[in-house]
Amino acid sequence: MPLPRITSPEVSVDGRLDEPVWSQAAILNGFFQYLPTDDRPAQDSTTVAVFYSETAIYFGIRAYQDSALVRATLADRDRIAADDYVEILLDTFNDRRQAYLFGVNPVGVQADGTLRDAAQRSANFTTTVTAGAYAIDLSPDFVYESRGRLVADGYEVEIRIPFKTLRYQATSPQDWGINVIRHVQYSGHEHTWTRVLQTNASFLAQAGTLTGLTELRRGLVLDLNPEVTSTVTGTPTEAGWDYGGGSPQVGGNVRWGITSNLTLNGTANPDFSQVEADVAQLVYDPRQALFFPEKRPFFLDGIEYFETPTQLIYTRRLVDPIGAAKLTGKVAGTNVAFLSGADAKAQSLGGLDHPFYNLLRVRRDLGGQNTLGVAYTDRIEGDNFNRVAAVDGRLVFSEKYALTAQGGGSATRSDGEMRWGPMWVAQLTRAGRSFGFTVSTQGFHPDFIAGSGFVSRTGITYVGISPRYTKVGAPGATVESWTGNILLDGRWDWDRFFDGTIPNDPRIHFNFGVNLRGGWRLGSSFLLESFMYPAELYTDYAIER
Repeated sequence: MPLPRITSPEVSVDGRLDEPVWSQAAILNGFFQYLPTDDRPAQDSTTVAVFYSETAIYFGIRAYQDSALVRATLADRDRIAADDYVEILLDTFNDRRQAYLFGVNPVGVQADGTLRDAAQRSANFTTTVTAGAYAIDLSPDFVYESRGRLVADGYEVEIRIPFKTLRYQATSPQDWGINVIRHVQYSGHEHTWTRVLQTNASFLAQAGTLTGLTELRRGLVLDLNPEVTSTVTGTPTEAGWDYGGGSPQVGGNVRWGITSNLTLNGTANPDFSQVEADVAQLVYDPRQALFFPEKRPFFLDGIEYFETPTQLIYTRRLVDPIGAAKLTGKVAGTNVAFLSGADAKAQSLGGLDHPFYNLLRVRRDLGGQNTLGVAYTDRIEGDNFNRVAAVDGRLVFSEKYALTAQGGGSATRSDGEMRWGPMWVAQLTRAGRSFGFTVSTQGFHPDFIAGSGFVSRTGITYVGISPRYTKVGAPGATVESWTGNILLDGRWDWDRFFDGTIPNDPRIHFNFGVNLRGGWRLGSSFLLESFMYPAELYTDYAIER
């Protein structure tokens, strides 16, 4: 769709689409239903007006429905999933592999991040709904304006996204991929602007296109955040309180947009005291480590470029950096991300050396939605080191099938002793409206160590298969769809797997979910699981009588 360019538009982002300039915008309408059933006209009408200026792109959204059924709250950022909301997807490199996501609920609360293709998730014992063939990462936070308001026939939302927020091609003119997702809570439906089919393994490949964008100006992208902190501690003594500290610590962050598709970041003695605290988690399996997402601003910028099938790059390993630099972007169809940093001595094992980190991720676009990538990490602490290298790829074929795989190994030297360990991860999925499946496997040698990444558990091998069958009801039927799936998997100790023995932890799950008209969902599961006694966890335990 050709996109009109309007120079210096007079628009106030207030949630009211009453400025004359909106009459010149391109209109996206004719939405389709995607979930729970696809390939049907959307039950509720949506129109999206869009145009761009030299510095930003603008969206005006009218979502029609009974206003009494609109759900809208003044929620926290990224916490609008229980509301009605819309999501703008912008694939600024038009590569159909990843898109910026800008979400807004009816009162303008934002939820933003990135969206990429992923396997369609079936109903299980934790959720009764089958989710779409994509995965959303809400970790990144972008700068954009949004306002919304409730009206008699639904709600209106107004959005302005400055080009300074985006990374895009260095050509003119250029085309962007686009789609709009609308979530309707009263019906439980998910609508998309383009006709997106569940029979296709790629969600992003079915997006639309904005054509002919020219003369985009970001201006100077340079953010400076100087910081000065001071800490005073007091200790009670017989004579009173003894105070220490108080010396100021100077630090800060800098972000420079070198080009429209490359960004350089730097930090020195950053202060993370204002970062949102981690949410408490329960440990239900002591053999597995808990994962906490990254929330620190320096590391969040461009974090999507470090993504791998297995989290071999985990920036929270840099706990208290004294300095770090990072380069991220996309050049000639290749994603490039490099981070180098030094951690405080207190984060080393002996407390005497600064741990140094070097993290590299490169991913090359191939034909279609296919990719080939490498990841390399290096952690050095005095004479000790941990190095990890891996190769990964994604292959989409026959539209229905997607294969993702990664293989690599680690080399670790500790106290003069060398340890080597291989790893692999693979997943094959088949998309389908009625029948689909997922087959997955992974293995981590006991000596595999991801010193700069996150692996919840090593020394294990896993194999699983999960077929799914869905039956779709007629339009207007009480039962809109029902889904049944089986999960059959097993987890072995590394040596037991190669010895050909039965799994340590075999499981079989029978799951059933029903989507009813009006947004109601029912689900049930029957689980059969067996766990081998983990003797290594209880070696020093005894029972007193």
